[in-house]
Amino acid sequence: MSGRMTAAERRVWQNFIVLGEAVRREVGRDLWADAQLSEADFTVLAQLASAPDGTMRSTGCARALGWDTGRLSHQLRRMEERGLVRRGRGEPGDGRAAVVALTDEGRTAYRKALGPHLRSAQSWFTDALDPEQLEHLDTTLQILLDHVQKKAEQTK
Repeated sequence: MSGRMTAAERRVWQNFIVLGEAVRREVGRDLWADAQLSEADFTVLAQLASAPDGTMRSTGCARALGWDTGRLSHQLRRMEERGLVRRGRGEPGDGRAAVVALTDEGRTAYRKALGPHLRSAQSWFTDALDPEQLEHLDTTLQILLDHVQKKAEQTK
């Protein structure tokens, strides 16, 4: 590795950044229009919906999302004000554990948004690819994810 990106590497990196922003913006716009949820709302709701009983420790939720705890705390405050989640303390005897729980309203909002969200992702992303291209992209993305996770572990 020379330390300098080639022109091809810079082009691919720039396309990756622009594409990611564009798809997130358009899917987020659709998500708001269809379900009145922000992308961050949907991301948190999806994480909680997959948790046992719709409840997680706040720190575990932040870690699972790859967010810092401050960002999650601000997001949870906004969602709690809208009745989508409830924050509290964990099990008796574990007073330090802050937990977040999906409310019935939050579960309903997530279920209502899931289908439209997936249709939007399909429209803005996967519809552009044939099955072979999709398989190659999946392989490439998994390689990149594994690389990032390995490098992140090395920096800890």
